[in-house]
Amino acid sequence: MSTGLNLQPRPVPGPVPAWAFPAATAGRVPAGPGTLRCDLPGRRLAAVRLVLHAGAGREPNDLDGVATLAARALLEGTEPGGGTALTAAFERLGASLYASADLTALRIALDVPVTRLNEALDLFSSVVRRPALDDADVRRLVRERLEEIAQEDADPGTRAMREVRAVMFPARARASRPTGGSRASVDALQGSDVRDFYASVVPAEATAVVAGDLSGADADAALTAALTGWAGTGGLPTADRIMPESAARIVVVDRPGSVQTYLAFGHGVPDRSHHDWPSLTVASHVLGGGLTSRLNAVLREEKGYTYGMRAGLLRMRHCGVFIAQGAVHTEVTADAVTDALTELRGIVSRGIDADEHGASVRALADRAPAEYETARAVAAELADVSASGLGADYPSAYLAAVRASTPDGVVHAYREHIDPEALTVIAVGDAAQIREPLEKLGYAPVTITAKE
Repeated sequence: MSTGLNLQPRPVPGPVPAWAFPAATAGRVPAGPGTLRCDLPGRRLAAVRLVLHAGAGREPNDLDGVATLAARALLEGTEPGGGTALTAAFERLGASLYASADLTALRIALDVPVTRLNEALDLFSSVVRRPALDDADVRRLVRERLEEIAQEDADPGTRAMREVRAVMFPARARASRPTGGSRASVDALQGSDVRDFYASVVPAEATAVVAGDLSGADADAALTAALTGWAGTGGLPTADRIMPESAARIVVVDRPGSVQTYLAFGHGVPDRSHHDWPSLTVASHVLGGGLTSRLNAVLREEKGYTYGMRAGLLRMRHCGVFIAQGAVHTEVTADAVTDALTELRGIVSRGIDADEHGASVRALADRAPAEYETARAVAAELADVSASGLGADYPSAYLAAVRASTPDGVVHAYREHIDPEALTVIAVGDAAQIREPLEKLGYAPVTITAKE
């Protein structure tokens, strides 16, 4: 019987149009930092990111953690104990100031409405050019950092990532040690160490990024006014380029009584400038990029060993590290390692089919418009590629390479750079329960290290 309704076919989504990362215009402050200006119409918040080549990788000997401490001390402002006043001054402009350090760079971030960019950059200038870095502030920040280290020690995921680097990089490599320093190194830091470190920054090596709706603002003039004439003494050590050493090994970090084991599988890979990086990113997503990825399909959905596993690439300036990680129930630790190794080997033995490759490419490339919707996100990405010595066109080139990848090409890149028989396996858990089952796997010798 006819209903009299004129039903239309159900609409189906069409192809997602290719999206390009916003273009940036390069410049330079006279005798000062390079600049990247990115105009984002409609984004009324300006995001400024100053990237100083003064990360933990360039810390002087025996001063591990001084880069992190310097970043935090900058937020205390130009007067001793002035952190609260500095925060209030920025808040009056509707602005926020942040700072952090990683192995590659010390980054100072300013977010402010475009209409107040000039005023905020004037205040920003005083912070980066005339910081107090006062002894009393540094002592307080040391105490806070020591408390933070104690919290990091208690977190199994953080502890696993720290151990991956400690095992894979030789002891002489800065990457083998915690980016924010150890208890001993941080406790020994003085205000003079922080002041000497920051004074050694070379502003001409830095990059200042500004992103937002700049149609009504002369961003270049504002950056020039803020940073012209800023000079440093120079002299920070050159960052080492020591590569991770990939080999089959199992290291147990003993946490007596733990009901879970946090697992991490690591292998060295080239840095982001290598042409295989986009394909390695796709391979990582196939393995652990979502709930339907291979590791989760087996360890979570089929076996119920874990709430979730993930895989990805740790980015450093001179190299990368492939990491697969997640927490599993203590009693199934060895079984979980076995199944994870099977999936990590499976990229080579079984290849990648067109459907899972396509799903991973779409997840990585099609989410980019949402991922970089804000000025903050765009500025952060431009800052990141600047810190790694990559050009401003890198994000667009990377996305294009992901889209152009093929299943066979992804398998080739994985086979070329990741050997499943040479993985570092870290297990943070109860050694009394998991050591013997891990030894019986026969994958690699098992060593035990006490939880710090």
